[in-house]
Amino acid sequence: MTVTATTRRFVTRFAVVLALGVTMLAADPATSGACACGAFVANDKLYPQRETALVELSGRSESITLSVQTSSQANQAAFLMPVPARARFEIADAKLFTELDEISRPEVKVRRVTVSGDGAGAPPGQSANDVTVVDHVEVGPYEVAQLSGTDASAVSRWLTDNGFTLPEALGGALRPYLAEGWLVVAVRLAPTSGSLSDGLPPMRVAFETESPVYPMRLSSTAELRQPLRLYVLADHRMDMSNPAPKGSSAADLTYADEVTADPQHPTVSALLTGPRFLTRYDAVFNPKQITEDIRLTQSASDEHYRAVVTVTKYVQSPWPMPGVPLLLLALIVLAAVAVAVTMLVRRLKTRV
Repeated sequence: MTVTATTRRFVTRFAVVLALGVTMLAADPATSGACACGAFVANDKLYPQRETALVELSGRSESITLSVQTSSQANQAAFLMPVPARARFEIADAKLFTELDEISRPEVKVRRVTVSGDGAGAPPGQSANDVTVVDHVEVGPYEVAQLSGTDASAVSRWLTDNGFTLPEALGGALRPYLAEGWLVVAVRLAPTSGSLSDGLPPMRVAFETESPVYPMRLSSTAELRQPLRLYVLADHRMDMSNPAPKGSSAADLTYADEVTADPQHPTVSALLTGPRFLTRYDAVFNPKQITEDIRLTQSASDEHYRAVVTVTKYVQSPWPMPGVPLLLLALIVLAAVAVAVTMLVRRLKTRV
C-alpha cells in the first residue's frame, strides 16, 4: 500500500515515544470483554452489541477496519489485536459501515397475515527485556503501541506495567500468536463522549500477510456470545472458515456481488480503484467453541447472492370480529328454515 504523509508523520513520532501512559486504569480494576478480532480491557463491564469489520485484500496487503459498539459505562479501556506483521494504524470514516450496510441489505419480502382486534398484537418473538516496543503513536482519541516478543507472560507483564491490567486467561490467549511471531497492537481508548456506549471512531489496521486472516482466538476468553458482521472487499468472492469448528456457529452468507464507484456511496467508492467484489457474512459465535482464526480464501465462483428476509405484516380484519360473518350466515339460514317450516305447517293444516 502507498505510505501517506500522515503515516510518515506517525513513523517519525514512533522513534520519540517509547511507552504508553502509566495511569490507564489506576483507579479501578480492569475487566475484560473480548470482541471477535481482539479483546477489550476496561474499568467497567462490557456487553458487546455488534462488531462490524471490513477486510480489504490486495495482493499481500491486508487491512482491517473495525467498529465495535458496546453497552457499557466504562470511560477507560484498552483494546488488543494480534497481527501477523508490523501494522499501520489510522482512524476510519464511520460512514463506511453505513454505506456497506446499504449496499448489502437483504431483499425484503412481506407476508401479510390478517388479524382481528386493534392489531396491537405481534409475533412471538517475558521479562521486560523480552518485549520490544516496535511503534507508538497517538491518533485522534487513540494511543497505540505495537509489541513484539516471544514470551506471553513477559508481554502481559509489560502491558500491566503500562496500565493494562490483564486477566490471566487473556494473557495466556496471546501465547499462540507470539509463538507464531505475531505482534500485539495495544490501543488505549480515550472516549471524549464519557463512555464507550456512545461509540468511538472506527479504527483501521493495515499489514502484510501471505494468508488473509481475521484474528479470532482471543475471543475464546469472552463471557458472552460474540456478534460479528464481516465484510470482505477483494478481487473475487471470498469464503470464510469457521472459527468454532466444533460448534454450530458457522457464519451466514448475506451478500456477494461486484461493487463499483457510486456517488451515493462516496466513502466506499474512495476505496475502489476499479470494480471489486464485496462479500458479507453475519454470525454470532459461542466463545467456548472458538479455537481458530477466520481464514479467507477465494470462492469457487463469483456467483452473486443476496439474502432474502421475510417480514410478516399483520393486517387488521375489516370485520369488528372474525365470528360476525359466520353469525350472520347462521341467522340467515335459521330464518330461512323457520320460514320453510312455517309454510309447511300451514299447508298441512289446510289439507286437514
